[in-house]
Amino acid sequence: MMLKGVLYQIAERGENCATVRILPESPIYKAHFPGYPVTPGVTIVQMAMELIGKQLKGAKDIKFTIPIIPSADGPLVRFQWTFKADDLADISVFLPGDELCAKMSVLV
Repeated sequence: MMLKGVLYQIAERGENCATVRILPESPIYKAHFPGYPVTPGVTIVQMAMELIGKQLKGAKDIKFTIPIIPSADGPLVRFQWTFKADDLADISVFLPGDELCAKMSVLV
């Protein structure tokens, strides 16, 4: 299942970055921590893969530092990536104010 349109919408897109609006009404939040929803880490990884247009083949390192909490205004989240080699991508995910909320090095 693609998460675009279900969990997020692309607000802005560049060559190696994209800003997305998290959709707080997503059904994902009804099943994940009801009453105090946070964006599941697995969906952050899937969003990143959708945005870079690659399939995840493995992860070398994934760290989640600050949770992405849905809000009525649909928070903006920025994804930035670089390809280190044909099969390796480094991805950073930022909340507004440039707070790092996730960092991953993945095999694609």
